[in-house]
Parts: sequence; C-alpha cells; structure tokens
Amino acid sequence: FILNNRPEVESPDQTPGAEIEAAAREAGIGYAAVPVNHSGFAPWQLDGMDEALGEVADGGRLLAYCRSGTRSTLLWALSRARAGDNPDTLATTAMAAGYDLSPVRQIMDALAAGNG
Repeated sequence: FILNNRPEVESPDQTPGAEIEAAAREAGIGYAAVPVNHSGFAPWQLDGMDEALGEVADGGRLLAYCRSGTRSTLLWALSRARAGDNPDTLATTAMAAGYDLSPVRQIMDALAAGNG
C-alpha cells in the first residue's frame, strides 16, 4: 500500500499524485493521499494514516512517503501514539531509522495518555 504524504505541487520536479496512483493501481497496489504540509497535523491526517495502516494490518507493507520521510514518520508516530503505542518505543524505532520525534513528542505523550 502506498500513502502519499506530499501536497501536490510541493516541488516542481515531483511526480503528480494522480500518476503515482494510476501506476500503483495498475500494479495492484493500494494508494491513498493524505497530504501533510509544514503547518502541522490534523486529526483527519491521523485518521488517514490509521486507514493506511489498517490496509496492511495482516502482514502487508506500507510505503508512506513525503519529501524527506520526516512528515510521514511524525504522522506515523502520532497515529500510533493515539492508538496507545508507547511513545518511548516509537521514539526508539524512529531514531533507529534516522528520525527524531522530538517535534511531536508532547503531542504523542498526550495522545498516548488519552488511551491509557
């Protein structure tokens, strides 16, 4: 499953989402677009990540992407914290992949506490 977290026309050299979606569907791969810009995250974006993760819950794979991977990683961490995953475990997992969750750590803690 492919989750496109890039807003359209974020960069003049980016492939339009519709082209990626068409290629994914032709290859039998699911696709969704949940654009994330640099202004932050909204509940509907976490919902979109949840839906994408649900598509692969039974052992499938998810490719969530943005320009550098940071927004996709932060969105994943927020989604998983909201689902009750341990923020420390999420931070360790993200750090092992080269991503720092400190920009959203307080939100993650609050989301995780709301599920406890």
